[in-house]
Amino acid sequence: MDWAEFCQKVSEMLRPWKKRLLFDYDDNKIIYTIATQEYQYTLVDYNELKQNAEYYDFKHYSICDGKTYESIVDLPDIDSRRHFSIGFEDKLSDLTVKDGVANISYSFRGVSKELIWYIIKDYDISKRIPIRYPSSIFDKKCEALPEKDLFSLIQMIVRLPFAVCIESTLLKNREQLQKYAKSFLFNIAYNFDLVFKSITEINDLFPQRTSLNKRRIHNVDELMAPQLSYKEELVEQYYMALASEDPFIKFIGFYHIMEHFYEEVYNEDIFKSVQQVIQHPGFSSKRTKDIVKIVDLIKKKTRHNKEEFQGSELEALELTLKKFVNIQELIKDLTEFNNSIVDYYRTSEVSFSKGDTIDLRDISNEKLYKKLAARIYKTRNALVHSKSNEGRANERGVYNPFDDKQELLMEIPLMRYISEAIIINSASTL
Repeated sequence: MDWAEFCQKVSEMLRPWKKRLLFDYDDNKIIYTIATQEYQYTLVDYNELKQNAEYYDFKHYSICDGKTYESIVDLPDIDSRRHFSIGFEDKLSDLTVKDGVANISYSFRGVSKELIWYIIKDYDISKRIPIRYPSSIFDKKCEALPEKDLFSLIQMIVRLPFAVCIESTLLKNREQLQKYAKSFLFNIAYNFDLVFKSITEINDLFPQRTSLNKRRIHNVDELMAPQLSYKEELVEQYYMALASEDPFIKFIGFYHIMEHFYEEVYNEDIFKSVQQVIQHPGFSSKRTKDIVKIVDLIKKKTRHNKEEFQGSELEALELTLKKFVNIQELIKDLTEFNNSIVDYYRTSEVSFSKGDTIDLRDISNEKLYKKLAARIYKTRNALVHSKSNEGRANERGVYNPFDDKQELLMEIPLMRYISEAIIINSASTL
């Protein structure tokens, strides 16, 4: 990242506040103003910082040089941020814990300039940073900055609260230092009831819109009286999924709507299969082999014996989708939400679950519903199964709530529109 690119990206990051900061730049310096005081950041400063930053090994928004490890952390939910008092934040920022035996030092600090440099380098100028403060609060926060340097300003605007820092007197590899950091974060969670999430990708800092908050009706006068009565147990799951901010809860809530019909559709399928055998002109109830054929068919269908459901869940999911979901309507809903998401499902496997790619536009494909069911079911298994067997985990996949959150969010539109189709198509007339 050269000086020109750096200036352009910083300018876009500060876009909502450029007029208040009187922000400007040229080939040699950046100029900005806080409370009538003018500040500068020069090309010489930048070249020195770039050289220092490139000395570190950078990976997953952490930097390491063998004796120090720094990783950005954040509070992952609104409730945690709400209960994170300013006083406690100041105490935590001054916290240093030393292990004299292992020669390790643990601390929380403001994010270093070197790590912020990597954030700016990866920043996509097409992404807009949300405005987090009203103008009056923004001015006060600028004036309250202990240091009025450019990077403190960026740290405030992007909202980079802390970095967890590990320092060792002995040379260690990245994996070792990262383990120390993770153990320290667990101790913080255990003792202070505060969960800090490690920032591992750019979308954690600049999240994409993934919630389905697009109104189907923009004028309240267009709303019609309901004509259908929906199954209450499905609606409750739908409300739970819709209200949650956690993609895990959303996915499981929508999956429960599909799961509701497993017994029904599976029994229907068994009935139809047996009926086809009996109605065939070559069938005879007087021949033992024909009766055995029916018995074998039923045994095969019920071979997966479970307490609540007798049958193959994957097959039952496929049958549920076939019964309630019109693929063309599903494509229409998904495209209205995001005109590229159907292509995403076609080209992108769910990496943590090995969920199948699915070309929804391939309507003539007889295995379309089977592949759709496989993507959903494999992802569901990765969410609810956490095996200690490493080989099994690698084979089936396990969901990591921090690392895989953004990828799981991409599955939520698919799950929601399928669930809505099931609720509507299983409803009765009022």
